[in-house]
Amino acid sequence: MNSATSLRLPVVLSLLAVVPALVAQENRTPVRTVAPSLATTSRLYEIPGRTEPYEAVSVYTRATGIVRERKFDIGDMVKAGDVLAVVDAPEIDRAVDSARAAVDQAIARAENARVLAKRSTSLLGSNAISLEESEQRTTTATEADAAVRASKAALARLEELQRFAIVRAPFDAVISARNFDRGDHVRGDSAATDGWLYRIARIDKLRFAINATPDIALRLSIGTEATVRFNELPGRTFPAQVARFSRVFDTASGTMRAELLLDNPDFILPAGLTGTAAFELPPSPGTFVVPTNTLLVESGKTTVAVVSEGKVAFQEVRPGRNFGPSVEVTSGSLAADTPVIVNPNAMLRAGDAVEALPMGK
Repeated sequence: MNSATSLRLPVVLSLLAVVPALVAQENRTPVRTVAPSLATTSRLYEIPGRTEPYEAVSVYTRATGIVRERKFDIGDMVKAGDVLAVVDAPEIDRAVDSARAAVDQAIARAENARVLAKRSTSLLGSNAISLEESEQRTTTATEADAAVRASKAALARLEELQRFAIVRAPFDAVISARNFDRGDHVRGDSAATDGWLYRIARIDKLRFAINATPDIALRLSIGTEATVRFNELPGRTFPAQVARFSRVFDTASGTMRAELLLDNPDFILPAGLTGTAAFELPPSPGTFVVPTNTLLVESGKTTVAVVSEGKVAFQEVRPGRNFGPSVEVTSGSLAADTPVIVNPNAMLRAGDAVEALPMGK
């Protein structure tokens, strides 16, 4: 081999290595691509719900007797501490009188026992009584004092029951139901669940209860603002805020209960009214906007064709709001720097070699 031949051989080998790459590059199909942009436009979500009292209780009496007075009726507004009803309970009254007399007797016996115990000290010094008798008198005085305390405790318990004969409102509220009339016999039995006198509800504030689907519930937080509307009050809106949510999805409905706090100082809204809460919520994480002509729909699935390492790949997406020339999509694998093919050719197949040509360049 002469020197000229030896010089040409490396050049030939280099050309043989480059030619396949050039051929492969020439075989790549050029495609126009765009980069998806992160969705930033808030979306309006509307969820039906119902107003509920901020507080609601059934009011009972712990005194057994006859209703002497009924102070309020359905629809009346009451203040905390207002007398709702008065029950005549003669058995309790007599028991209180007897207990008071028992206290007086116990006090008298205790005073007499203390006098005898004090006197026994001087008598013991003059040997007028024995040490045993002196100690007995001291013990008797101590027992008498204990009897006074016991009788006073019994009286206090009965007086408390007597006070229960006057039924009072626990908080500012409206009377929503009544279960008795004047002259009715009522029982002070805490186990009698049907023996309530009134049902009252606080409605100066209302809970607006909704059942939120996952796409909404996962973006709610304490303080999220909403606007509540009611068909029965056209043209009026009521501001509300998320006060609490259960943080647990119901397995049957797939929704999460959330409660909005709704101010109602003028009592315009009743409890139990159905309405709609509107939320302006930001897009879900991983939501992008792409041109509408990038979507492919086949067999009920929506996909986009992307360029990955110089080859075609198809990614399934979930379409959202349609803006006409563009559409929101959600995908777990789509990224802001992923080249998405515009107007993908129906002949494209996964794995085809392509050359990405960004739009606008």
